[in-house]
Amino acid sequence: MTFKIITATALAIGLAAGGALAQTTSATSKAGSGPNFKSEDERMMYEENADVMGGFFTDDTMAEIRSDDEVREIFAALGKEDRDEIKAACERAMESRGSYGTVTVALCDRVDTM
Repeated sequence: MTFKIITATALAIGLAAGGALAQTTSATSKAGSGPNFKSEDERMMYEENADVMGGFFTDDTMAEIRSDDEVREIFAALGKEDRDEIKAACERAMESRGSYGTVTVALCDRVDTM
């Protein structure tokens, strides 16, 4: 009988702690880790172009794109090779819009006009 009570208590504690751990892990993983990637392709786009992509955003969370004028200035200041890489990455993203988040699609829409 004591074993059943201990087992039930351990199970109840585990279930209660599991929800708390899941919330802590989720909140921790988003802080400063970049955008919430919708697909592996989107994550790779940012990783392959990490040295230039960050400049288009207002902070490290990459959740908010800079103004049109700022994006245009930053893009123009890039070297031709970097501009070509960003345009190619955006073309791939636009071909598979459903696999990319709204922030990436919005950035690529802006890049497409340059």
